Amino acid sequence: MKKLLLIVVLTLSLFGSSQIKIGSSIDKFNNYSFKTQHGKNIKIPKNVKTIIISYEKDTGRLVNKYLNAKYPPYLAKMNAVFIADIHEMPSIITKLFAMPKMRKYKHTIYIYNEDDFSEFVKPQDEKITVIKFSDKQVSKIYHISNAKELKKAFEN
Repeated sequence: MKKLLLIVVLTLSLFGSSQIKIGSSIDKFNNYSFKTQHGKNIKIPKNVKTIIISYEKDTGRLVNKYLNAKYPPYLAKMNAVFIADIHEMPSIITKLFAMPKMRKYKHTIYIYNEDDFSEFVKPQDEKITVIKFSDKQVSKIYHISNAKELKKAFEN
């Protein structure tokens, strides 16, 4: 019985250790494959300071509206990346509507379309996840819901 309990505890700790947390390395993001809205494979830069993640249509729209109002190299200047996790979107909707619309944006969108990313970075309903980095390690994780908070996330 004790052995079984030990195995269960160790197994759970292994699964939990893959979730991003304060102090996690930026390198953990390279376990995931991203493509741009133009279909090019892309990796998270090692010098990134901010990662913005959207899991839903409305939060993605908010981020894209904010970034579209900025000049195209804004994300690069801010050492930031925008990830859109679209794994829950039906593939027909993705192909016919979402991707053509995303291709019109001047800023780069890192698209993720597998279901395991939401286990790595836990989403909150109707919130944008913001991850801040210092010395290539996670220093803050917070969730925002409006343009004012999004602006503040880039300024801090």
